[in-house]
Amino acid sequence: MLLLIYSGTLQRDINGSSHSYMIDVGEIQVALNTWGTIHFTGYPLFTILGALLTHVLRPLGLPPAAAASAVATTWSLLGLACAYWLIARLTEGAYGLAALATLALGLVETFWVHSVAAEVYSFGLFLSGATLLVATELADRWDERRWWLMIALLGISAEHHRMLILLIPCVFFLILPRLAENWPQRRTHWLTFGAKSALVFALPFLAYLYLPLRAALGSPWVYGQPGTWDGFWTEFSGRSVTPGLIRWPSDLAAWSGNLRFLVSQMLHQLPAIAVLAGITGLIWLTWRRAFWTGMGFLVGAFAFMAFVTAFPRAVWAPAMLMPSLLLLILGLAYLLHRLTQTLPPFLAQGSRWGAWVALLVLSLWLFRTNLPFVLRLVNDPTGREVIQLLQPIGDADLPGDRDVVALPWGGTFFAAGYGLYVSEELEGFEIVDHRVDFRSVVEQTEKVITPAFNLVNWPLYWWADLLGEAHFSSAAPGVAMVSRDVLYKDLPIQTDFDLKNGIRIRAANVAWDKKRTLRVTIYWEAMQRIPSNYQVAVHLVAHDPPEGPQDVLAQADSLNPVGGWYPTSLWAPGEVVRDDYALTAPPDSDPVAVRVAMYQQEENGAFVNTDWLSLPIPGRPDERP
Repeated sequence: MLLLIYSGTLQRDINGSSHSYMIDVGEIQVALNTWGTIHFTGYPLFTILGALLTHVLRPLGLPPAAAASAVATTWSLLGLACAYWLIARLTEGAYGLAALATLALGLVETFWVHSVAAEVYSFGLFLSGATLLVATELADRWDERRWWLMIALLGISAEHHRMLILLIPCVFFLILPRLAENWPQRRTHWLTFGAKSALVFALPFLAYLYLPLRAALGSPWVYGQPGTWDGFWTEFSGRSVTPGLIRWPSDLAAWSGNLRFLVSQMLHQLPAIAVLAGITGLIWLTWRRAFWTGMGFLVGAFAFMAFVTAFPRAVWAPAMLMPSLLLLILGLAYLLHRLTQTLPPFLAQGSRWGAWVALLVLSLWLFRTNLPFVLRLVNDPTGREVIQLLQPIGDADLPGDRDVVALPWGGTFFAAGYGLYVSEELEGFEIVDHRVDFRSVVEQTEKVITPAFNLVNWPLYWWADLLGEAHFSSAAPGVAMVSRDVLYKDLPIQTDFDLKNGIRIRAANVAWDKKRTLRVTIYWEAMQRIPSNYQVAVHLVAHDPPEGPQDVLAQADSLNPVGGWYPTSLWAPGEVVRDDYALTAPPDSDPVAVRVAMYQQEENGAFVNTDWLSLPIPGRPDERP
């Protein structure tokens, strides 16, 4: 059932959501498809295994993004299988109850999201479930092979995510009686046994050699500088974030606020009655049935909750609480099982059905509550829109020998990386993030390219302070170029259309981008200093001039040229500014011209237009899909 649900909600394209659940998904989608590396603490074993599985799944027909998402699904299903067997063991073979409890667990929001989008926490779920299952078996019967397997799983868990080291106290309580029983046999060689255990625990950390190896081999997607000792240590330790995030609450009020945060996080994932029932079940297990097993599970559940309470900013709480939620569902299942065992025999069968119904109702509630949210996350089109925005750059005839696109590290950068290195929909440029030396880039390439929406964070005055002088032009619709010098000052005069406002159109052209999309490129020239700002009107018309509003088939007006970010009052005399617009012709329409003008709006609301330039529509592109 969970496989069907996860398959139906699997993220199949480059991530576009900026929700906290999805911040790193795009990076991981690219890394797994390029044998790359990801942010600290590197997660090397996950990346190696994930890249291997991704490259197995892609030849089977899965798109690159879906293959990366399927890696998460695989690890989650394996982790949930471990949880199922753990619950079944604890409930003495109540397989139906264990299956329904596992179904409910898989539909909890954080489990569901991390099962259908490429993230590292699905691997953490598998490691948590497998470690607890092996430790529980070891608690039942000592087996040295299980000991080594458990130590190896703990080492892999700590290598994968440092917070999973909190599984150790849980495991310690689970196996303490067996360790005590076997201690007399090991007193004479405890040092050797401990050294071997430490070695097995540490061996998984050798996977970190993958980071400098991929850097040395020139992978197109390498986070940081793992090829240097300082860069490698930053990746391994995460030291750039740890000091500012792991700080004890300063007073009682801070502790109280953190505790409220924990409660809100837990109740966001599970109903209060399920949380309380889970805690009750674990307490019952400790008090009445198996003290050390119950203590181990209670310590495990509360260890992760305690960390979130003490350091809520140091971790992504929904992911950090996944082991706690797993153990609470285990406690809930155990409580329901024990209730069916304590009732009189003539009520036992009915109570068993009642326990099943309770878990089924919980599962249905979780499914109905979380489905819209999950679909919204995995189907966010923003990443795809970034790729479509940047596609025209490859065909644009831009100044300079190299085209460099600057994007802040995050979702838009990941989308561009996916288009360049994975799907190969983008070409003809390279990408850099916000940490690059922009002054050096401009010196080498004449300009920096960036989506116009980034200019809200990188406005003209910021560039002017950095470069000494700055000018904007357009590289494509919605994409800006920043330069120190005017890029098109030597452009031949082609159109020479005077708007009679101190600006002329030096050149302009119209071309079909797609079957019904026209790209309009205008080169404005400031003939003098422009004292006021002008807005831009670009209209696709069925009659020229239009006989009424019905003749305007589409328009792409802008508050200022260059995506709205370069007011005419900032232009220097003689400056030539490139400006791009996209117009989509309605189906079955027959446009005859694109009309271009500038205008101002007076205080009374009236519009005052300059003269209009009419550009004829070129022949349509071929009709092949």
